[in-house]
Amino acid sequence: MIRWVALFLISSGMAVACEATGQRLSSEVLDAPEVHMVVDEVPLAQPFSILISVCDEIAIDTLRVDATMPAHQHGMNYVPKVTELGDGLFRVDDMLFHMPGLWELQVDVGFGGEPVSYTSEVELK
Repeated sequence: MIRWVALFLISSGMAVACEATGQRLSSEVLDAPEVHMVVDEVPLAQPFSILISVCDEIAIDTLRVDATMPAHQHGMNYVPKVTELGDGLFRVDDMLFHMPGLWELQVDVGFGGEPVSYTSEVELK
């Protein structure tokens, strides 16, 4: 099983304060920087892309993306590609949810060597 399906290392990436659109991802870390996700459509068994916005003026070391189906205890079968677009914006291509059901998207962002996890649930029918 592929646990971490995408990893993007950034040498000196810096997120900026932003007026992000899309869904705000949740984090259990108190006062965590805001992270938002924009996705047009999540098709079943077809590749799709998402945009991730990190809203804070803090250096980003890493950005990791994973998705799992908690009920089935497995993840995706494909490795997506993460591209930094600048100003705290990242495009994640080649995401693919191969089964209907509840998926949990997890985004881990490293801020100064400290990872902060964010999650969102996606229900596919």
